Amino acid sequence: RLAAVVALVLAAAAVFALPLGRRPLYNQDEGRYALLAREATDHGRWILPRVRDEVYLNKPPLFFWSVALLSLPAGGVSDATAPLPSVVSALAGLLAVFAIGRFLWGWRVGFVAALVIATTPFYFFMAHQVLTDMMLTAWLTWALYFSLKAAAPGAGLRPLVAFYLCVAGGLSTKGPAALMVLGAAIVATAVLDGRAGLRRLRLPLGVAILVLSMLPWLVPYVLQTEKSYTQAVLLTDYLGWYFRSKPDSHAAALMGHLARFLPWTLLLVPAVWWWWRAPDTLRNRLLVWVAALSVAVGFSGEQRARYFLPVFPLLALLVAEFLVRAPAEPSGRGRRLATGLLALFVVACVTGSALLLGGFGETALRSDLVFLPSAGWERWVTACLVVVGSAAAFLALRRTGSGFRAAVWLGVTLAAVLAVEGVGYPARYARRYDVRGFAERVQQHRPNGAALVAYPDATLAFDFYLRRQIREMPRTEEVLAFLRAAPGAELITREERWSTLQGGISPAWRPVAAATLGGRRMVLIGVEP
Repeated sequence: RLAAVVALVLAAAAVFALPLGRRPLYNQDEGRYALLAREATDHGRWILPRVRDEVYLNKPPLFFWSVALLSLPAGGVSDATAPLPSVVSALAGLLAVFAIGRFLWGWRVGFVAALVIATTPFYFFMAHQVLTDMMLTAWLTWALYFSLKAAAPGAGLRPLVAFYLCVAGGLSTKGPAALMVLGAAIVATAVLDGRAGLRRLRLPLGVAILVLSMLPWLVPYVLQTEKSYTQAVLLTDYLGWYFRSKPDSHAAALMGHLARFLPWTLLLVPAVWWWWRAPDTLRNRLLVWVAALSVAVGFSGEQRARYFLPVFPLLALLVAEFLVRAPAEPSGRGRRLATGLLALFVVACVTGSALLLGGFGETALRSDLVFLPSAGWERWVTACLVVVGSAAAFLALRRTGSGFRAAVWLGVTLAAVLAVEGVGYPARYARRYDVRGFAERVQQHRPNGAALVAYPDATLAFDFYLRRQIREMPRTEEVLAFLRAAPGAELITREERWSTLQGGISPAWRPVAAATLGGRRMVLIGVEP
């Protein structure tokens, strides 16, 4: 059993790390965190670092501190080292899921739950992005584990202290978003344990731990005089972001989040039958947590996909419990339900493989769907894996009645598919978001010391790869005046924006380098010597 868990963790680490150094950082937030970490490693600004000459207060420092520390052995922050904290956090979350499943229902459920979360495609994609969400998810999942331990009969104070320390870790990673796990713990305790349970939470002790843990970074944030932390961050960034008007329906947003848990989402529907047939107080606590976290995320005014990531480990636990325990139900209904579901799964895999091999998605490949296999070998390997793996899972369940074996077959199959994806998709992503190549061309054409500006919006990835701050100019008149006054300067802009500027400056200014980034043509404007 120990060897199986170690093998799972090592395999997950290998798959999660496949895109490192091959997938460029193009997302604005990824570029920001990488720059903040570089501020620490290159300039020693561990407290109150700056981005484009402005102090950054919007997020606590634990994540970019982690990026900086893990990058030090490599000599600095790069697109290969910046995702390392997310990879480590993804593995920590996987172990937390295993620990919870084992604590509640035994080793098999814990192992399958870890396998489910490790092979959820969205979890894989988030595991190598330079974003705070995976670290937050790990903290909150371990918080759930210690909350369950603290609620057990005869539990001492240590699990409760560990719970609050995990919440504190989440607060130092992404700020008030981590408090949703404290709210989930309070709701679950009130619903299932009543007032006595709420007293056992020792909330005053928890508040003291949270406050003390935040002081090392919160005090400098509050005392700096460049901007008001309360107004600019707490009220505008956090509360304003959360309570902004939301045009879409909450139900549609929730369905979209659940769709990112595919293919395991398909098992949540029959799992409802299992929950009704075999009530379990331990499962009820998980269900209350899922409901509380989903409500907290669902009522946010900004419905980014990654905000729902902390719910995925809980869904993995519920799916694993159904897969392992339902087929063993004495009546045999659970086995028949799971077998029928896997039969439909095989049909879906065969149909999807036929569409994939038949050229489905060729048009999509010319858009931003870079995750669809494009090379012939990728499509054939993926198609064979999903057909053979789903068929093997179906046969294992039908012949032996073991949901555990069927789940392992499915998990191993999806792990292999994600390995193929990890090999192939970073190159497609790099072609579509060729920010590294564009930065190299900019460096070749830009004389040493020449001013470099952007109009009107340049992603922070440019700053990261060019290793310098870019000055953004939002107004046309400001750009034209600057270029007239600085003939040696150069400008980064979109191709369609350049057409609006040409009439206002000398014809000597023209594009000297270009690249397509995310479907948009970016040009470097300068004066050829």
